[in-house]
Amino acid sequence: MCGIFGFVGKKYNNAREDLLVMKDILNHRGPDHFDFFSLNINDQYSLNFGHVRLSIIDVSGAGNQPMHSKSGRFTIVFNGEIYNFLDIKKEIENTEPDIQWKGSSDTEVLLAGIETFGLQKCVEKLVGMFAISLWDNNLQNFFLIRDRIGEKPLYYGFQGEQLIFGSELKAFEVHSSFEKNLNIEAAVGFLQRSYVPQSFSIYQNIYKVIPGTILEFNLNSIETKVLPEPIVYWSLVDKINESEKNKYKGTYQEAKDKLEDLLIQAVKDQSIADVPLGAFLSGGVDSSLVCAILKNYVNSDLHTYTIAMPEPGQNESLHAEKVANCLGTIHTSKELNTEEIISRIDEIINYWDEPFADSSQIPTFFVSELAKKEVTVSLSGDGADEFLYGYVDHQIYKKYKKFLFISHLRLDIFVLKTMKFFGFGVNRIFKKIEILSYILGLFRRFKNLGDVHLKWHNKFWNSSLPLKSNILKESAIINESSLYSFENVGHYDALNYLPNDILVKVDRAAMAVSLESRAPFLDHRVLEFLITLPQDFLFKNGITKRIAKDILYKYVPREIIDRPKQGFSVPMSYWLKNDLKLWAEDIINSIPQESKFWDRKLIDTIWSEHQTDYRDHPEKIWNIVVLESFFKRKKLLHYDNKII
Repeated sequence: MCGIFGFVGKKYNNAREDLLVMKDILNHRGPDHFDFFSLNINDQYSLNFGHVRLSIIDVSGAGNQPMHSKSGRFTIVFNGEIYNFLDIKKEIENTEPDIQWKGSSDTEVLLAGIETFGLQKCVEKLVGMFAISLWDNNLQNFFLIRDRIGEKPLYYGFQGEQLIFGSELKAFEVHSSFEKNLNIEAAVGFLQRSYVPQSFSIYQNIYKVIPGTILEFNLNSIETKVLPEPIVYWSLVDKINESEKNKYKGTYQEAKDKLEDLLIQAVKDQSIADVPLGAFLSGGVDSSLVCAILKNYVNSDLHTYTIAMPEPGQNESLHAEKVANCLGTIHTSKELNTEEIISRIDEIINYWDEPFADSSQIPTFFVSELAKKEVTVSLSGDGADEFLYGYVDHQIYKKYKKFLFISHLRLDIFVLKTMKFFGFGVNRIFKKIEILSYILGLFRRFKNLGDVHLKWHNKFWNSSLPLKSNILKESAIINESSLYSFENVGHYDALNYLPNDILVKVDRAAMAVSLESRAPFLDHRVLEFLITLPQDFLFKNGITKRIAKDILYKYVPREIIDRPKQGFSVPMSYWLKNDLKLWAEDIINSIPQESKFWDRKLIDTIWSEHQTDYRDHPEKIWNIVVLESFFKRKKLLHYDNKII
């Protein structure tokens, strides 16, 4: 796990200085080693690669980057892990029996694989998480490659005369060519979703490499600043569409055995490390299953970690301890206190270098910090929910489809009971009925579950989006649904929410403390199998994650596991009325009354309603506060007295 950065473009005098400041800002991603490579391509153009290393496999100098291929043709900087590199190594040795290896790193194998099989064929063989920058000295082409699901971040874009790339936007901000121009569409998209959507970034002309793609630049495209069309080497959309036509034909027992075998292989592959390894354990199905397999098949001395939230009803630590005791792991739990959260809240949200407002980022950071005290690699259960009907809305969508011909009122009552909303005040019940009625209408009008999901979300954000009307009019609201039409709405989340929220959350939280996080459920062989399974294998008679639970029951008693999903949730509604109230209020009060971006009157209404319990607005307020805090840190918008 590392940080990569660099630039290709016209020569200039202070390129070395830019590399050094980019290194300093990304040092948390790789504190063990730093190096860079500079090449004069011709009289006009130069290439500059930088790498900060968190040593995981082959911690010797033989694994350091930038690294050159045996022939000298290719130079690479690479962030991530290739879990099947030993299999690829054997395949290369069968092709070239006399090959001599300098070390035992996956990077060296990756370079040799590119030379042996060609770039795209090699990438298609990879099992892992990766963001790769590659220079081909023969063709004088520059490549950016990202893993299939988007576990590892990779940004790029033209700034001045340079094509810049990097693992985090922080590296762009310190480059001498960087122009700090806000992407208004991305800011509006963030307010709707709590993350910057799709391939955009919060800055103009800076983008994310799309998962499962390769970008190829030549000197002409760099000179003319033309962005290439992505080369797709793996597509989740294609895999899902193929699976709809080729559903799994075996029995449930055969599917369960097959999935367990795939997970065992994924966990074994992801347990390879030359440094201490542990696992996050929330006590839920996904992390418990990963820990059970890890403990039983890989490591007899497994360290596990969880965070206990300070408020009643939010504490997962007792469930995690029960699972840990059952599995026999060496378990560490830390109970957060509100004073610690308040004292570090600005620091924490700054680790996400563009606006990010999934409030579970807070416990994710603290559990990463806890694990880093003892280990350098930690496995997690991330990625399972999107493919196993893990979220409540996935389950509700499935239930709705069964009742399309029932009246609105009867359906609303059914879903209210299902979601246990009757414990709220009258105003909140009416609001939930309004939401549920709207969802029903969408289901009557749209077959596309992606559209339903997006339109439902946008309807209730747009109805009170705290922006000036001209901002909404001028912004092309980003439609994430594209033209997908999936039977399982979780697959829509796998294309949007998973890479843009969950994986961003985990990567930044873990790398902030120089910890590598790995997710066995995101092994593409596991995913490709899961999407072929009949829905009843995943969700039946109200039992969610059915097939995963039935595997887990082999390792952990049923009574420990069978309970409602909670995850790393935080009591944000309560905090914004109590512990974080003054902090959030200070940020809101700093917004000028005549802001060109915000509708300050609407923000004040949202804040007042939340404080008086008239309506709950924790997501809206958290998004507003995070975005305004970003504006303040970066001196954007009204801090420069202009809108950019």
